[in-house]
Amino acid sequence: MLAGFLLLLGLAGMLFFPSFRRRVVEGLKALSDRLLLDLLRSTSRFGRELTKDGVEEQRMWREQRLRNLRGLALRSQEAISRQRSVISKNEEQSKNQL
Repeated sequence: MLAGFLLLLGLAGMLFFPSFRRRVVEGLKALSDRLLLDLLRSTSRFGRELTKDGVEEQRMWREQRLRNLRGLALRSQEAISRQRSVISKNEEQSKNQL
């Protein structure tokens, strides 16, 4: 009964709150990516021949890529925010001209 209620509540949240829906979908995509990577890593022999220095270098490159992606996401969000503010200013100006 409680599980059904929680499921219904989650579905309603996804219907009526786009930001909640985006977070849920992004979480599901991240989970599927992680599971796929874990499967690929467990079934391949990649990395087993690396030395300790090679493993450390791979870790550093991975961290650098993640920092770059986070920076890109942040810049994208800032650009979208600027675009929205310009649009709202334009709408206000057009209303004032009427």
